[in-house]
Order: sequence, then C-alpha cells, then structure tokens
Amino acid sequence: MLTVRKPAVANLFYTGDKERLYYTVKNYIEKAPLYPYKPEGLISPHAGYMYSGIVAGVSYKQLLNLDPNKHYTFLLIGPSHYVYLQGISFGYYDFWQTPLGNVKVAKEKINSFVKSYPNLPITLNTLPHQKEHSLEVQVPFLQVVMKDFDIVPVVYGDIDSIYVKKVIDFFKDENTVVIISSDLSHYYPDSIAREIDKNCHIAVEKLDERYLENCEACGKIGIEAMIKYAKEKGLKAKLLDYKTSGETGGDYSSVVGYGSYIFYK
Repeated sequence: MLTVRKPAVANLFYTGDKERLYYTVKNYIEKAPLYPYKPEGLISPHAGYMYSGIVAGVSYKQLLNLDPNKHYTFLLIGPSHYVYLQGISFGYYDFWQTPLGNVKVAKEKINSFVKSYPNLPITLNTLPHQKEHSLEVQVPFLQVVMKDFDIVPVVYGDIDSIYVKKVIDFFKDENTVVIISSDLSHYYPDSIAREIDKNCHIAVEKLDERYLENCEACGKIGIEAMIKYAKEKGLKAKLLDYKTSGETGGDYSSVVGYGSYIFYK
C-alpha cells in the first residue's frame, strides 16, 4: 500500500485552492529576476507565502537554468520545528501531496543511504514530517517550475552540521540540486534584523562558517553543511534577494528575515 504525506499547512501558509496556488506561485516566479548561474544548491525561506513567497520565487526562478529535458532529484533539507530529535529524519513516504498533486519520493536512494551509513543518527520515522512546514512550502514551487523530478525530504534536529553534510555528499550529483530551507533572524525591529542578517549573507558569499556565529537563521545547521560542502567542491555562492516581513507584511517593529541564495560552479 502506497504511503502519502498529506499537506499540513495548506490554507495556513499558502492557499489550498489548486488553481489559486498555481497562479500565486507562477506570479512569484515570473516577477523574479533570472541570473546566469546554474544552481547546484539553493537556500530558500519557509514562511507563509504572503511574507516570503516573493523571495522564494527568486530562488526557484534559477531552476530555469537547468536542462528542461532531464530528470532531477531535489534534496530538501530543513529544520524540525515541532518534534525534538537528535538526528536526521527522512520523509519516507511514497509520495508527498500538495494541492497541485503528488510528488514522488526517491525511496530507493534513501534506502541506499541508510544501508551505507548504518551508524549515523538517522531514522525513517515520519513523525517529524507530519506537521512540519519547512519542506512542505518548497514543494509547490518545484511543481510549478519543474516537469520531471522527485524529492529526498530531510529534516534535522539537534545535530552537528557534519552529519547533514554527509547527506549532501551522498545524494549530490549532476542531476541533484540541494535546497536548504531557512528563514533568518526572528522578531527584531527591521533595522536590527538587517544588521544581524548581514552575518548570514557574508557567511554564504564568503563560504565562511565563522560568520554563522552571529547569524540567527533557524536553518543554520543546514546552511553550515552546505557551506562546508561548497567549500570542499570549489563552488561559489551569492545572495540573490533579501527582504524582511516588514517589507512584505507592513509591520517593521518585529520582523523575520528572508534570504534567497545560490551555490554554483
């Protein structure tokens, strides 16, 4: 019997209406700039679309630089917000469902990883995924931009970034793009948030984890793992877009920061 992860945050973080969702995401992507970089990895925010959708659209617009005739796997990596775990949890379903339809999970690749690393703190228990939004909100963007793809969904808890990097090392190849899900600083006045978030921008663009000490991203472990991977593989990185919820929601007194970043050869 096939297992399907049902959407947990439809009608909360984004509309549950199929047609409206499609055109909302399409609009974010159409308005975003396209840069001349083929993505090896992206960092994209995971808030409600009314707040972070415009920034996420910039990340996903860059997937148009991929070969439209190829099959791709997207390694989705995000923090667990609702379930405490010391380790990594794979979203081990057959399909992930959104209002736009079902997306296949690359279970065979996950099985290979688990066999290759029997001693890592990893689990196929799907409990951390059931209410988690950090990966779910990424999937409709993929469905609008990409034709032929599957996903490897990964959430992590209290764990060293070196283990998340092992996941990237294993899955990343020329037909796999890493997507790190993260918002930036939370609930500071806009001007202070921008100063704090500069540390995240510098860490990524310089591929220097030391600047992450003063970066308050909720997905910092995933970002650090991707920086380590990029440095090792000789990739470059760039900030593509940055906004706060003050700009998108109107309240500048207590904001969340959102960044779009790309890793490329």
